[in-house]
Amino acid sequence: MKKTDLAVESARLSSGIPGVRSVSRTIGGVKITDIKIPQGSVPSTRHPAGRYITLEGDPSGSALPALLKRAAEQLLPPSGLILAAGLGNPDITRDSLGALTIRRLVPRRGSRCALAAVETDVTARTGIETVRMVRAIAQELHATCVLAVDSLCCNDPSRLCRTVQLSTAGIIPGSGAAASRKELSRRTVGIPVIAVGVPTAALLSSVTGNPAHKKYLAAPTDEDIESQLWSDCIATAINSIIK
Repeated sequence: MKKTDLAVESARLSSGIPGVRSVSRTIGGVKITDIKIPQGSVPSTRHPAGRYITLEGDPSGSALPALLKRAAEQLLPPSGLILAAGLGNPDITRDSLGALTIRRLVPRRGSRCALAAVETDVTARTGIETVRMVRAIAQELHATCVLAVDSLCCNDPSRLCRTVQLSTAGIIPGSGAAASRKELSRRTVGIPVIAVGVPTAALLSSVTGNPAHKKYLAAPTDEDIESQLWSDCIATAINSIIK
């Protein structure tokens, strides 16, 4: 079975299911797809209810960070403290997006909202489940929402490091490294969780069509450069939100 963390790649969601709304447009060379999945409308889909905004383009360009900021502002609360959480393993290139992004953020307090940031690392090294760590920090800081950044998996190799997805449905840490943990969502944390992710890997079987390749991951040859570009892009967008 093919695995994708991108709602835009789901055949079920693009086949006109009642209740699901999908709108696409292109601005400044960036394709934007906005998918809304209402509660209880598609119980068989692997994507939970929520809003998914996907932007496809070049992270090194000037348009994508600005459009990413605009998309994030639609999902984040207008005031309060935003806790940015960088998920994943910083020592594995394809899973380092969260950590790299957090290191580029500028935590501060603006006139309407504030930003705090934490690099969670991985449970195997900390001994603490990511959701428990994030929930405890969010409660201590009285955060109004969590902005979780992590690497994702996709089906279409042309989307590798060329797509970013924002979602109100939260995220399952480890998706981009094929080592999923407990979900990080409003249900488990107690406050809204906005997930931001970039597909940095795909199941090799999605590329070759050979089921025997399901245990292998495919990644771009320049994954280190792409991870740096995307962390800069996401951090630029987040930093510009705090006013």
